Amino acid sequence: MRRSRNLAEGAMNRMSKWKYALLILMLFMLLLQAIPTFYGDVPALGFHAKRGDDISLSVIQNTLQDNGISVNNLVVEGGEVIATFDDISAQQQAKQQLSHELSEYADITVQYQSAAPAWFSKLGAEPVKLGLDLRGGVQLLLFVDLDAVYTKQTDAMVNDMRRALREERIRGITVRARSATEIVVSGQTALYEAFLRDYMLTYSGQWEAVPEDKGVVLTLTPEEMLQQTQSAMVQNISILRNRIGELGIVEASVQRQGRDHIRIELPGVHDPKQAKSVIGATASLAFYEASAAGPIVIADRNGALIRMSRQPVLSGDHIVDARSSMDEMGLPQVDIRLDSTGGNQMMQFSRHHIGQAMATVYTEYKLSDAGSLEPHDQVINMATIQSALGNTFRITGLDSASEAQELALLLRSGALTAPIQIVEERAIGPTLGAQNIQAGFSALALGMVGMAIFMTLWYRRFGWVAIVGLCANLIMQVGLLVLLPGAVLTLPGIAGLVLTVGMAVDTNVLIFERIRDRLREGASLATSIDFGYRSAFTTIFDANITTLISALCLYGIGSGPLQGFATTLILGLISSMVCGIWGTRAIINPIWGRDNRRAVRI
Repeated sequence: MRRSRNLAEGAMNRMSKWKYALLILMLFMLLLQAIPTFYGDVPALGFHAKRGDDISLSVIQNTLQDNGISVNNLVVEGGEVIATFDDISAQQQAKQQLSHELSEYADITVQYQSAAPAWFSKLGAEPVKLGLDLRGGVQLLLFVDLDAVYTKQTDAMVNDMRRALREERIRGITVRARSATEIVVSGQTALYEAFLRDYMLTYSGQWEAVPEDKGVVLTLTPEEMLQQTQSAMVQNISILRNRIGELGIVEASVQRQGRDHIRIELPGVHDPKQAKSVIGATASLAFYEASAAGPIVIADRNGALIRMSRQPVLSGDHIVDARSSMDEMGLPQVDIRLDSTGGNQMMQFSRHHIGQAMATVYTEYKLSDAGSLEPHDQVINMATIQSALGNTFRITGLDSASEAQELALLLRSGALTAPIQIVEERAIGPTLGAQNIQAGFSALALGMVGMAIFMTLWYRRFGWVAIVGLCANLIMQVGLLVLLPGAVLTLPGIAGLVLTVGMAVDTNVLIFERIRDRLREGASLATSIDFGYRSAFTTIFDANITTLISALCLYGIGSGPLQGFATTLILGLISSMVCGIWGTRAIINPIWGRDNRRAVRI
């Protein structure tokens, strides 16, 4: 009888071999991802050949030596030359000097390389990306004037309606804009009702008519306003990312914040004036007549040179809207809508050039080697005029729906880009960032040492198990943070790590106290271990789920530092469940899981 009971008590604390294998494999993989983070990274410059030319290592070395700039390492990886430096100041000096020497055949990017052994990088293990408060750099908050988008739509609608009234020779109707989203149509009731009934068929879903004293008020629908808002924000973010790429910053972050703000983080940038000049530059678009005898030559995306007339047929300022869609055959196309002035100009040109080609040229200002902004032209589309065009026409012959969407975005960039204004600027020096890292990880280390002392004094042998689980928890959090796409470690993120480390200890405290209570009742150690883990699981799970819900809400609503804190908190809750429950039990089971002694102290 006693033998069967002992066997039952021993069997209750067994874990399947596949669970041990899965746990060991998971911790090993996450350890490989986490180790480079503890090594840190070093400032570096990347050199990319512009036209497939070989980048001379001797030129780089000689230029750095002549200017007294020391370089730690200079290697070639995958066609890219990477130079690493001791500090950020040497990195910035090297970039300034080498920009003049290599500007003709190489692009230079500011980046950071892992200080861990090279074989980690070959396995795909890199340090976790650091946020602006730890890396140092510039943060800009931009206000996007969405009212200007609505106003342009409203003004274009007013001009189109007035033009339609003139063409149909209807008198006695007044059309005027009352606000950024409202148009008032007044006059003789029978006339404007008949006119609106026919005219508004084209704009169903975009405008809604509401009767008013002696007239009708046309208002942009909420769905159309949302569409215009989303379009303007996505378009601005896309353009800003392209412009920031001209600065050679590979870790820049451009994110929407709230309804009408964009937050830009430029780690490692210490020249805010240059960054603001690039961000504030404008892009433009124009339609040109393509002609073999044209005096101007502009390249398209594939590098082919196209001749065209000197003066544009129409500028992009007259584009009111451009949206991708499908034609009657299910092929991609772009629907373009012009204002009344642009429609008249396009009508006059197209009726005399049917069968001829028209080029769409996109102009964007980029940073030159001398540090000034210069225009760069590119032909983004070639179309054949098949009939006389008015204020609405379409571009067909596109290869895919994605190409149509990209073309529509570029077409809107000349007209629908909402004006932006820099409303906040913050600069964080690299010294402050280094101090933040040191302070944050010092707090984390002190917290772990304090908890280790408490757990070993209070729970003795089981306390050591909790410390092993605690270290595994930290490794798992860092490894998950590295693997999470787009995740960065910020100072609030370090605070989240410290908090979740303490919460992970709470998991073991609950379990160990349940074990102690069972031992006081006279149960054996094996039975108490099984009872402690089973009875505490529900409490631990409920507590972590409620905290996880709050963390998810914080991540969804917050931005920047709040999201950094929420990210580490969410990962910490997951890792504390895995390491605090299954990880520690995987250690305790083979050591004490078959111990049938009673009245044992832990």
